[in-house]
Amino acid sequence: MTAPFILDILKQEKRFEEYYILSGTSKPIEPRTMQNRFKAVLKNCGIRNANFHLLRHTYATVCIESGFDAKTVSELLGHSNVNITLNRYVHSSMETKRRCVDRLNLVA
Repeated sequence: MTAPFILDILKQEKRFEEYYILSGTSKPIEPRTMQNRFKAVLKNCGIRNANFHLLRHTYATVCIESGFDAKTVSELLGHSNVNITLNRYVHSSMETKRRCVDRLNLVA
């Protein structure tokens, strides 16, 4: 499932079909090809080298930090069990930990 605003942005790209994966619209891309393209984009943008799969971890973390419930994030990622999502994909940031501790101060 892709957010409509993301599709609108991507469709503005001239070579949309060539560079973006949309379920059911074109042939599957070999994973190493996707990883190589991803690394080239990072290099062109001056961003540190990272694994393409890191996007899933970041997506899951941002969703949780934005208030999505864990079950919804799990289903969006296609996991069979919410524990997979929470244990492998969701990483709480130091800022999130601080906000949680600050909420305890409000209770006391």
